[in-house]
Amino acid sequence: MDEKIYNLAKSLNESLNDKEEVKRLNELEKELNDSYEVFKLSYEKDETLNTYSRLKEIYGEDDPRVIGALKEAKEAKEKLSNFPLVKEYLAQYSKVRDLYMEIDNILFSDLRKGKC
Repeated sequence: MDEKIYNLAKSLNESLNDKEEVKRLNELEKELNDSYEVFKLSYEKDETLNTYSRLKEIYGEDDPRVIGALKEAKEAKEKLSNFPLVKEYLAQYSKVRDLYMEIDNILFSDLRKGKC
């Protein structure tokens, strides 16, 4: 790889990692990974989805047990999504994703349009 391109990419990476948005996202990710409450809610969501999938496979979509399991799965997912730490992480993730998409557009838009 051309050393100049490598150095530019490395500089861009360092600049991104120094941005407050990225730093905060990394902090929130660590908090998420260390949170027992988030782990518990995530586990409950996964378990309810597994139960729903098993019941649906056995009984079909219209069975009352399947409908009840789907409702429980939706509620568990909503609890996880509405947990304050998760909400903050998702909002921060969105900001950082938008930043990366903007950089991607600047760097690669000409390639996508066939100008290079």
